[in-house]
Amino acid sequence: MLAGFDVTHADQASRRQVTDSIAVTMLREGTDDELSAMLIDFEPGAVFGEELHQTPEVLFVLEGEFHDGQQIHLAGTLITATAGSVHWPQSETGCRLLVLYPDGMAGE
Repeated sequence: MLAGFDVTHADQASRRQVTDSIAVTMLREGTDDELSAMLIDFEPGAVFGEELHQTPEVLFVLEGEFHDGQQIHLAGTLITATAGSVHWPQSETGCRLLVLYPDGMAGE
């Protein structure tokens, strides 16, 4: 491994169900001010509910269709959310997201 690099493979990362239809695979769990990264899988019809962001969030739709409560975002879409923003994560068809918290997950 090269010095200064941290490598995680999704198949070896911890996975947990946050609801019956939404699972999170934690790729990197940073401290309060370090990058956190995860994969989030929504089964068809999954709804998370209102989410208020205490820190910035970056989402990339890897597969499927992600609905933020107002708009449907297709695979290949990058979404950035500022601290204080609100959305209602859900997916009618199912989707897989790469989610990054550049400043860590304090308060999330």
